[in-house]
Amino acid sequence: MCQQSLDNRSPAYRHFCLWMEHTGVLDHTRQLRLTDDSWAEGTKGYAPAPGSHWFIYQGHLCRLDREINEKAKVGGSYEQRPMEVLEITVLFGRVQTLLGWIAKGRDLAENRDRIGPSLHVLKGDWWDEVGEVPRRAIDTVLTDDDRVDKLLEDLRWFHSAQAWYADRGVPWRRGYLLYGPPGTGKSSLIRALASELSLDIATMDLGRIGLSDDDLRDAMISAPARTLLAIEDIDAVFAQRETGEKRATISFSGLLNAIDGVAAQEGRALIMTTNHKERLDPALIRPGRADMHLELGHVRAATARQLFERFFPGEAELAQQFQTRLGASLHSPAAIQAWLLANSANPELAAQALDLHPAAAPIAAE
Repeated sequence: MCQQSLDNRSPAYRHFCLWMEHTGVLDHTRQLRLTDDSWAEGTKGYAPAPGSHWFIYQGHLCRLDREINEKAKVGGSYEQRPMEVLEITVLFGRVQTLLGWIAKGRDLAENRDRIGPSLHVLKGDWWDEVGEVPRRAIDTVLTDDDRVDKLLEDLRWFHSAQAWYADRGVPWRRGYLLYGPPGTGKSSLIRALASELSLDIATMDLGRIGLSDDDLRDAMISAPARTLLAIEDIDAVFAQRETGEKRATISFSGLLNAIDGVAAQEGRALIMTTNHKERLDPALIRPGRADMHLELGHVRAATARQLFERFFPGEAELAQQFQTRLGASLHSPAAIQAWLLANSANPELAAQALDLHPAAAPIAAE
């Protein structure tokens, strides 16, 4: 006989649940409850009710005991949920059999048809896989030069450079800062980078009241494998540190230690974003914490034309008209995309750029 206990903080818990849904081993049970987060992928479904359930799979007689403990909470100091435990017993079986089922569930999670990168959100002291975000092509992030391509190239190199870092005795970590006005594509770029590199995204809100330094350290250490770790709007957390305004319950030193302290995770890329780089403490964005700074700004009409041509292939004349209407001013990439989406069925109207107003002054002649 072999037994294994799994709780809902562990990826193995989700993998075993996914295996059970895939194999249908508990389809026969009459003890079901409706759940808003299916055991597999976050859709509505039925899960075995708390208690004991018997099933036979490939000749193995098995018992599943499911317990939900409302008093025992998981989730760190600021967001909690009930502890849920699965106790799996395989009578007359070996532990390798049970571990093999969990491994098959992991394979199902990794090889399922995906619309794009999985999104993991920090919830207390665990990472919750809340769904997937659609893939985004890197060339849909508008810039007036090749800075995005250089960032992608740097990330590709980093993920292949474990031996390079080890040979030089340098921690295998790399940080990036994306900065610029709202609507210039910082969040879109994170999604595009993850799509291009076949990575997932793990994001955390450091402004949540109750998040402690220990919670943050543990979260950074336990971030899911093969993810881009993103902290968006970092200025909103610590921009007012000098004035004494309290915006978060983590300390500035706690954040720095989580990023590159002794216990910091290796093999991960951290991306921070801000609308106001000038408000950030230099200690946060020095090399070693933010090794590469990339500004995303408003774009010229010629760059906006590229997005028009992507929306309306073969409409070169209208694309030129669109560029001419935009003139010499700079425009917000988000505003351009919103206009084209609103008029995606009418390229002639889209080319008139009626509601696109300059986001910055005209560009001086070079």
